Amino acid sequence: MLKLYGHVNRLSANTLKLRVALAEAGAAYEYIPIDLSKGEQRKPEFVALNPHSKVPVLVDGDFRLPESDAIMWYIAETHPAAKLLGSTAQDRARALQWCDFGTTALYPAYFDLYLHTVSNPPEQRLAPVAEAGRSKLERALKVLEQTLGERQWLAGAYSIADIGNASVLRAAQDRVKLDLAAWPHIQAWYGRVTARPAWQAAIAAG
Repeated sequence: MLKLYGHVNRLSANTLKLRVALAEAGAAYEYIPIDLSKGEQRKPEFVALNPHSKVPVLVDGDFRLPESDAIMWYIAETHPAAKLLGSTAQDRARALQWCDFGTTALYPAYFDLYLHTVSNPPEQRLAPVAEAGRSKLERALKVLEQTLGERQWLAGAYSIADIGNASVLRAAQDRVKLDLAAWPHIQAWYGRVTARPAWQAAIAAG
């Protein structure tokens, strides 16, 4: 059976997207929570799985794979019936493009805003960093809004790209009170993603 080492908060963005992908694939797996606040990611047995000392990590027999986007891709590749990648090279490249967007544009912007308005102690919050995060988040949202005004799903058909980006937006709504009403195409797309049975099952099991 697959083993997924993830955040103790099963609804954190990088953990949730893998749980949704696994649910879409109908894959059985064991979930092993790692408590970062207790330093469990630095224990020798975990470092042996990922020298970077970060979650998530997927273990499939002797195969160990860190990095959430790589794990989503692996889930999609090993469960083709779920159709979480495209059917052509261009479709798959598009899915990877939007996974990269979620990881390198959307997530860092949201997380900087979260750290410097909510998470950090007040004396460690830097207003310029928070404002830069807000600006970068708005820029990323404008790109998403334009794209989703032209098509129903980010990569043409529903894919890991939709799962990854929607997971970030869920966290942003929860933690920095992002209002999707200002972005009608994103809001409609988010509704389509989160209405899927796999998403609902992952949230319910969280």
